[in-house]
Amino acid sequence: MKRLFFWKKPDDPDGGGRGPVDPSESPSLLTGDPESDAESLEILLDTIAEVNSNIDLDRVLKDIVDKSVAVTRAERGLLLLGDAADDLQVRVARDKEGVDLGADVAYSKNTVSRCLAAGHAERAVVQSDREALELGQSVFNLRLRAVMCAPLRVRNRTIGVIYVDSTAVRREFSGRDLALFGALSAQLAIALENARLHADSLEKARLEKDFEIAKQIQKHLLADVPRNFPGLDLAVRFYARDEASGDTYDFAPIGGDRLVALIGDVTGHGVGAALLTHAAQAATRSYLELLDDLSEVMTRLNNRLCASVETGNFMSVLMVQVDPRRGTAHYVNAGHPPLLLVRDGEVRELEKTGMVLGVVDQQVYNAAGPVELQPGDLLFMRTDGVDETRNPERELFGAERLRACLRESAGIGAEAVLDRVEAAVNRFARGVQQDDDLTMVAIRIGRR
Repeated sequence: MKRLFFWKKPDDPDGGGRGPVDPSESPSLLTGDPESDAESLEILLDTIAEVNSNIDLDRVLKDIVDKSVAVTRAERGLLLLGDAADDLQVRVARDKEGVDLGADVAYSKNTVSRCLAAGHAERAVVQSDREALELGQSVFNLRLRAVMCAPLRVRNRTIGVIYVDSTAVRREFSGRDLALFGALSAQLAIALENARLHADSLEKARLEKDFEIAKQIQKHLLADVPRNFPGLDLAVRFYARDEASGDTYDFAPIGGDRLVALIGDVTGHGVGAALLTHAAQAATRSYLELLDDLSEVMTRLNNRLCASVETGNFMSVLMVQVDPRRGTAHYVNAGHPPLLLVRDGEVRELEKTGMVLGVVDQQVYNAAGPVELQPGDLLFMRTDGVDETRNPERELFGAERLRACLRESAGIGAEAVLDRVEAAVNRFARGVQQDDDLTMVAIRIGRR
């Protein structure tokens, strides 16, 4: 338990009067009267024990106010959270009967401001309307006769104030009340911080569980890589920066001898983006079961996203249909990083064919091709997490470094190609944590 400090003002044993109270001159909680001192300590320790026995944040906030009102015999109590007078928000306001007063409650803002500025407990005893006006219009309007306020501080940081007041003409907060209130506030601040940290830890645990579930769901939804598709050597790399990713990929056989490879990227990352990518993936799968025209598939997917995605969200997609028997490829690129064709150490960039999906309804997407393929050719697809990988100097890995790496990939399998690119990206990043998801697909064309 935190140490309690009790103060005594030599020239004012009772602590009466108005104005700020310096900690070095504060009235004493311990008066020298054994019976009175025992009562004060009992009240203080019982209150601290009761408030600290609960770690439910909402309950602790109400307990802090109720116990402050009970200890000081005030008529109202307010808990205001924030680190400056202009930022304070009423979190709890209750009367002596435990009735909630709501957040829109008037109080002596001047006393609160003075308390925060001084950094210790403040009190005011109002003996006339003139004194009430000096303390603020709220004090005058509410007919307040006694006000106390103490800062709540944890680790040299102000997290709010606890405030009590009374309209009773005969009620004056004494120096003993102020000392008790000041000592109590230090312990209440700790109880509040402990409850807040507990609530944060519970929320973090809940989110981590939700993220882990989302991660597992996404893992099961992602397609397996076809390992024995005739005439093709395929490989994938997929890395989510959060527990779930806005990247996706898929492989869909068509007609037994052709394969559609898809790679996509939704704005943002995390659970929301993952849900959208897999909705798009599922829709594309459904379309490909009925259609083999990439143009129509992409157009339908765009219309679906326009109808269901909130404004400002969009998705880039690259879809490639490879026919290894005929040695051709057709593709549609909706705002995605270009498809790369690597042949004999040369890298050819195949241009985009349309804008991102989910922005313009009824947009028609045309397929490009046929692109002639030769045995040994490499088709490389990626999301922008590859190009936008940054090093400690905040430089981008960029498309040119990627092309340089791919030029050296002749004669090696698809897995080895991705191993080489991944190693180059990691060397460049030098351990810097990246912000974006990263996905790569390599397709090596075999002999017909």
